[in-house]
Amino acid sequence: MLQNPVRALRRRGALIVALLGAAAILLSACSAATSTPAAPPTTDPAAQGASLVNEFLTILQQPDAAKADRLKTFLSPEFQLVRDTGDQLNKDAYLLKSAVVATFKIANLVGTQGGDVLVVSYRLTTSETINGVAQTTTAPRLSVFRWMDGAWRLSAHSNFGALPK
Repeated sequence: MLQNPVRALRRRGALIVALLGAAAILLSACSAATSTPAAPPTTDPAAQGASLVNEFLTILQQPDAAKADRLKTFLSPEFQLVRDTGDQLNKDAYLLKSAVVATFKIANLVGTQGGDVLVVSYRLTTSETINGVAQTTTAPRLSVFRWMDGAWRLSAHSNFGALPK
C-alpha cells in the first residue's frame, strides 16, 4: 500500500524539527560549559585556602568604605554567613554589618577541593568588633569558596562558638 505523500512530508518535517531542536540543545549546553571555565585544579588546597582566608580577614581590617567595595566582589551572590550568636546574614545584610577585625591568627587549617568548590576549616584567634561588641576569641571557622568569573569567591562562612581556654 502506498503512503500518503502529504503524511510522509509531515513526518519528515517533524523529524527534521526534532533533530534541529536536539542539535540546538546540545550546542547551547556545549557553549554554556565552555563559557564558564572550570576552576583550576588546586595542587595544595590548604595553601589556596589559607591565601583566601587571609584575603578575607585582611579585607575585614580595612576602613568601612574600602571594605564594602572589596566585599562586593569577594563575596559570591549566594553568600551566607552564620555567626556563633545564630545571626544569619546574606550578602546584602553582611555588607551592612560586617565584622571589624583588628588582628588575627590562623591555625589548624585544612583545605579540600571538589571541582569549583574549595572548603576550608581552621581555628581563628581574632580581636574583632561584631555588632559594636569588641571581643577576642579563639574559635573554629568554616569557609566555602566557589570558582566563578575567573576567581575564587566566598560563598559561605560560619563562626562557631569560642573554644574553652
